[in-house]
Amino acid sequence: MNIKSQIAGPLKTSARFVLWQIRNYRHHHTVESAHVSPRAKIGYRAIVRRGTEVGWDVELGDYSYISGPRSYVEAARIGRFCSIARQTVIGASNHDYTRVSSHPFALSPAYGNLCTHPKAVEQKPAPVIGNDVWIAANSAVMRGVTIGDGAVVAANSVVTRDVPPYSIVGGSPARVLKPRFSPEIAEAMLRIAWWNWDETTLRDRIETFDDPEQFVKDFG
Repeated sequence: MNIKSQIAGPLKTSARFVLWQIRNYRHHHTVESAHVSPRAKIGYRAIVRRGTEVGWDVELGDYSYISGPRSYVEAARIGRFCSIARQTVIGASNHDYTRVSSHPFALSPAYGNLCTHPKAVEQKPAPVIGNDVWIAANSAVMRGVTIGDGAVVAANSVVTRDVPPYSIVGGSPARVLKPRFSPEIAEAMLRIAWWNWDETTLRDRIETFDDPEQFVKDFG
């Protein structure tokens, strides 16, 4: 690494940190990490904790949070009120293992421009994570999958296929362990879609969130 690169790296990190402090004030979110791309879209009252890396192709919905340290979100469409625990990896790029080598040295100028006409590895779409989704610690969510509203991903899981709404999944690869609620309550929750309520409505109804059965009776 040359001296110019040694200087440029810390300067970019510092500039990003200052930029996000300004945006935090203007847009009412909390980005604590200096490793969040300026192109990432961070929602109202969303939180990105220190030690988290977020790429440019990321949308984080209102009130959602990503815990640090060592969480990495490269590409994702994340809904509202999502809870993403520490050391979680979401939407990381894949390597092309059908080539002679799965290593990216022939594709990246970081390895000395060995290839004059590099071809990018085709990637699956960014994962789509619904609203009120909890992804527990040390989990990975692969590209091309959709996690439905209200789902829970257990710790140390690898999500390689779609997750139904209001289901609890776990394992590697993750599979459905049990439903979060009865089918009737889950269907009612999807109809109510409380995550779309405005802040005043949430504040007025927050005391009702302790009892799912009564909640769907009141608002379903």
